[in-house]
Amino acid sequence: MKFKCKFSIFLILAMLIIFPCNALADELSSQFGGNTPLVVPVGHTTESVFALSTDAHIAGSVKDMVLVINGDIYLEPSAQTDLVIDLGGQVINPSNVPVRTGIFRLSLTSNFINELFLGFILILGLWFVRLVLVIVVIVMLTGLGFLFRNRMQQSEGLLATSALRVLAIGIAASLIALGIILILSLTVIGIPFAILMLLVATLATILGISPVLGYIGKKAFSVKLLEYPALSQWFIVSLIFVSLVSLPLVGIIVLLSAVFTGLGVSTVNGWGYLKERKHRA
Repeated sequence: MKFKCKFSIFLILAMLIIFPCNALADELSSQFGGNTPLVVPVGHTTESVFALSTDAHIAGSVKDMVLVINGDIYLEPSAQTDLVIDLGGQVINPSNVPVRTGIFRLSLTSNFINELFLGFILILGLWFVRLVLVIVVIVMLTGLGFLFRNRMQQSEGLLATSALRVLAIGIAASLIALGIILILSLTVIGIPFAILMLLVATLATILGISPVLGYIGKKAFSVKLLEYPALSQWFIVSLIFVSLVSLPLVGIIVLLSAVFTGLGVSTVNGWGYLKERKHRA
């Protein structure tokens, strides 16, 4: 009940903000509670009507708005109204009296309030999860870039000479990995290997994205920004990357490009490492 009362007060304040001309009208017929309804008699004209926890009988003319919270609105055949809003009750209009702007009704039942509260909690929870995920990604990319900043010369050189080739290799590698994972997941024995391969591909992609961001940062940053400490540079690059990924449509293109290019970088580096070990052996 307390929550319902607070919710009604919130709605009242919201209506006063949205319709300030009605709230500050020269003539406002209002009533708060009581067993007898608020009545606008025949032949009487008022600017606005506001009733809380009581009914309203409209037989005269209301120029602006009729707002009733936790009560019913009765429109008599002689009523002339512009906007009728009922929150928590019913609008009884047996004669189908025309209303110029319209009739809006919202039932503030316990079920509605509970559903509204659950919806708010769900939205807040999703927003919080997204915020935590964004922070984790920024911290992870910043940390990886800072730790491996001295080992990215080869990858950045590869991107400088053949970025499109690396992107194509990444797309091919992702399709091959996806096909193998799907085939392995068809059998019970192969499911653990499919999960392991998915984790390896994800790790390779994350490690490959770091030199991609480093290369783009050096190309896009001004000379003044390049004078910042390495940790600050990687934080700025990671923040810009996550911000771009969060954009609709553009974010998908940026994310896929970074993922495929990063996987391509890891694939090329891994293949080169295996060839070098084989040559040494």
